[in-house]
Order: sequence, then structure tokens, then C-alpha cells
Amino acid sequence: MALDLDEQEQMDELKALWKKYGTYIIGGAITFFVFYGLFQGWSYYQIKQSLQASEMYQSIVIIDEKNTKDIIQKSQQLIDMYGGTPYAGRAAILFAKAAYQEGLKDKAKEKLEWASSHAKEEATECIALIQLGQILLEEKKYEDALKKANKVDNEGYLGLSNDLKGDVLSAMGKKQDAKKSYQEALKRFGSKNPYARFTQEKLEALGA
Repeated sequence: MALDLDEQEQMDELKALWKKYGTYIIGGAITFFVFYGLFQGWSYYQIKQSLQASEMYQSIVIIDEKNTKDIIQKSQQLIDMYGGTPYAGRAAILFAKAAYQEGLKDKAKEKLEWASSHAKEEATECIALIQLGQILLEEKKYEDALKKANKVDNEGYLGLSNDLKGDVLSAMGKKQDAKKSYQEALKRFGSKNPYARFTQEKLEALGA
């Protein structure tokens, strides 16, 4: 069917535009699909890595806690292989616990330091900071322990961090400051938190 004049003009304009910009359009489309393919490939790789890390993490979790050497070895393997996944931070926590039970405090602290700065999950980071603070308290490195406790800013862990601060301040002989930290911890815990009972006992021991 023959084109009318308006249609013919539109076709001529399109042909002229394609002749002028066609190469750029094709190049842009190719670039888009290349980057889209790379993005999809990277997403698939990340999902695969996360799934493999998850399976490895579950295999560590079910190990008897007495098999500390096995936990340490497999946790380190997970960290080395899947350091960019959330499970690496969790594995560092397991490593630290097992190392601490073995009497390897320096190794435990090393892994907790790593988890506190490399963990992909805020909860893992907070747990690492609190556990690290507890070890520093044992070593009577009070100022360092307080610094770790003060770095915790997740609402769900402020009870534990304030409880830790109370322990540190109490050990430093700062009775009134310790009381305030324990009171803040109790406020954060709420009445239903089972840990609140221990904090309450420590508060009462200070003569509250």
C-alpha cells in the first residue's frame, strides 16, 4: 500500500536519523547488554558464594563444642574462602569462642577484631565488639574495653553493651557510674529478658 505524504516524510526523517545516529544506538545497546550480562553474572556468583558459605557454616554449627580444633580449622577455611559473605563474620565469632576455650586469647581477640570491622551484618559486629570487650576486661585493659562497648550502637545490643560498661566501671572502682550503666542496661533489656536478672544482681551488689 502506498504511503501518503506525511508517512513518507516521517520515514525519510527516521532513515536520516538512523543514518546519523544508528552506529551510536547499536553501540549503546551492545554496551548495555554487556554490562547487564556482567551484572547478572556477578549476582549469580554472589548468590552461589552465599549458598556455599551457608552450607559450610551449618556444618560448623553442628560440630560438638568440645571439638574446638575442628571448629577453628573449619571456621578459618570459611573465612578464607568466603570472606565477602555474612557467614565469614559469623564464622569468626565461632573461631573466637573455640580459640578462647583453648586458652588462645590472642587468636580469639584477633578474630573478634576482624569481625568487628569486616562483618557484613550489624548484629555480628555488635557481638564481636561485646565479646572483645569482655576479654579486654578480663585482661584489665579497662579503657580499651570501654571503647569497644561504646562502639555498639544497635538498639538490640545496647542492653549488653551497657551491662559490659557496668562491669568495666565497677572493676575500675567507679561505683556510681557502674550503677548508671547497669540501670541503663536493665531499661534496654526489659523485664522479660532473662539476662536482666544477672544485671539486677550486679546492681544490687553495688548497694542499689
